Amino acid sequence: MEQKSFNIEINEELSKKKKINKRSIIRHIKFFLIPGWRDREFSTKEYEVEKTKSKRRLFRRLLTPLTIIGLGLILFITFLAIYAPWLTPFTIERITDGGISGETPFTLPSADHPLGTTDYGYDILARIIWSSRTAIIFGFITIIIASLGGIVVGTVSGYYGGRTDSIIMRIVDFVMVFPATVLVIIISQNMEQPGLLDILTIFGLFAIPAYARLMRSSVLQVKQELYIEAAKTGGASNFKIMFKHVFANAISPVIIRIFGGVGLAILAFSGIAFLGFGDRSLPDWGSDINFARGRPSAIHAAIWPGFFILIAVLGFMLVGDGLRDALDPRLQQKK
Repeated sequence: MEQKSFNIEINEELSKKKKINKRSIIRHIKFFLIPGWRDREFSTKEYEVEKTKSKRRLFRRLLTPLTIIGLGLILFITFLAIYAPWLTPFTIERITDGGISGETPFTLPSADHPLGTTDYGYDILARIIWSSRTAIIFGFITIIIASLGGIVVGTVSGYYGGRTDSIIMRIVDFVMVFPATVLVIIISQNMEQPGLLDILTIFGLFAIPAYARLMRSSVLQVKQELYIEAAKTGGASNFKIMFKHVFANAISPVIIRIFGGVGLAILAFSGIAFLGFGDRSLPDWGSDINFARGRPSAIHAAIWPGFFILIAVLGFMLVGDGLRDALDPRLQQKK
């Protein structure tokens, strides 16, 4: 009886395999001979293959020499910012206004000070390393404030259009007329002892209009797509359509802009610090250049901070350009 039941199970399995093979052959014949015929199993496999190919193409487009160089520069500055306490024996208190240096101002490079000292006798290498943390914090927090605000303002303005769009854009245009750096300086000087957080918050708020206009232009294109009309017809709320469907498909230009924006924010903060409006309790590259200006004998004290500003800004710009080339389909069509 056991042998008989075993043979029955084998015959059933063989019959199932034959049926599956017949169906597979029929599906293949339909796939090749009937134009436009689709099979769920084939469509699923095709989708997975195309998704994998798309990811590989995107990864290959990102792996350009300039993008890799830019990523390496960013990682270098980030490494200095994270491991600053282990990379220099000088604490942040000893190289800022809160500390007493006791060293000779503007000494040449030596064993104790590999890059020399600043106007106040602070070690240049230590200030450069600690300034990396200031630059990264300022750049990213400023752009996070600007991009989040710009995404919300631009999405609402572009989606609703009409009078709402006109009012919001006129306010944005009015704010963009005034130079953000000058406004940051004026506002910070009217505050009692403005700190780094105050400066970057003001700077981030005045950078919102640029991201709002960019997001609005992207939203105006996306909201014309058929799936947006389908979502409206299906009864989806405006909030859900804006921040689930429109936002997800319109965010790419803002992501590309963020990396370039971080570089510009670092450059702008260095300019503010160079003019003497930075936070003296924190080291930054702009203040170091300001300390050494007008002193030809101490040119090294200005060259090294300027060189690190170049590294940071160039790194973010190169990565931003690489993302634009990889994610912008219009550039790929031109190629």
